[in-house]
Amino acid sequence: MEPKITFIVNFFFAWFLVALAVAGYFLTLKRMGEKWIFWIILAVAWGFFGIAETLLVTGVIVSDSYLTTIRLSSFVLVIASLVLLFLKLASLRRAAKLAVKSLTNDKHS
Repeated sequence: MEPKITFIVNFFFAWFLVALAVAGYFLTLKRMGEKWIFWIILAVAWGFFGIAETLLVTGVIVSDSYLTTIRLSSFVLVIASLVLLFLKLASLRRAAKLAVKSLTNDKHS
């Protein structure tokens, strides 16, 4: 039986997103000198989705509950990575506001 075109598209899309998340991690590390863990969690999340799609594309017989568990794990990890990203960006914004505030206080002193 031929795999559906949607499985094939999802397969390539998921593994492309894994590669983008890993590249994002290394670019952030190189340019900012910081390890943003949300990139790794995002890569693992899309990797789970890619595994599910790989099973479908290759025609491996697996139960629906197994595929559902893999996909749900993927979605939970994506949400966790987004929450971590929001927290990181909020802390960066707070730090930037404090830096600007201290600069303006130093000018007026």
